Amino acid sequence: MPSAEYLTAFASIATFLVIAATAIAAFIQLRHIHGANQLAGLLHLTQAWRSDEFQSANTFIREELPARLRDPVFRAQLTGPDPDRRNHPELYIADMLEQTGSYIKYGMIDGEQFLDLTNSYIIHTWNNLKEVVLLRRAAGGGNSMYENVEYLAVRALDFEKRFPEGNYPRGTRRLVSETEWRNVDLH
Repeated sequence: MPSAEYLTAFASIATFLVIAATAIAAFIQLRHIHGANQLAGLLHLTQAWRSDEFQSANTFIREELPARLRDPVFRAQLTGPDPDRRNHPELYIADMLEQTGSYIKYGMIDGEQFLDLTNSYIIHTWNNLKEVVLLRRAAGGGNSMYENVEYLAVRALDFEKRFPEGNYPRGTRRLVSETEWRNVDLH
């Protein structure tokens, strides 16, 4: 018959194994929850980016913003305390990118995955919005205005530098050759 010390030791080891298994299961579950939350965040952003309001604001930035920034009235509105987003759709995009940059900064959305999908858009949009950001910062007297947009642009530029030819997995065959897409008639 086993001694009391042997039974106590066996019970301690068994308890440790149960606690360790529980901790491992909890860790795995937390990783799954984190992944699900990241996916939910990305799906929310994707849905918002497909909206008519977002698309209209992007069109405004590309087609009208450069000329509008030469209008003194438009510029004066931008330097006010809280410009109306109905008159300044560029701020709707800046606000959305500010929120997205914050999500990435705090790990709520995976920055690498997000930038894999959007880095060229982020860079292009930053270049179009930079003067707007400068005006808003000058009006506010500090660097904090749209700092997460800037952070997102820095991350996008760094991503582009790391993957100048894209982020296609190395060693994976391509279905379209460079010769094929270079020979496409664009007209």
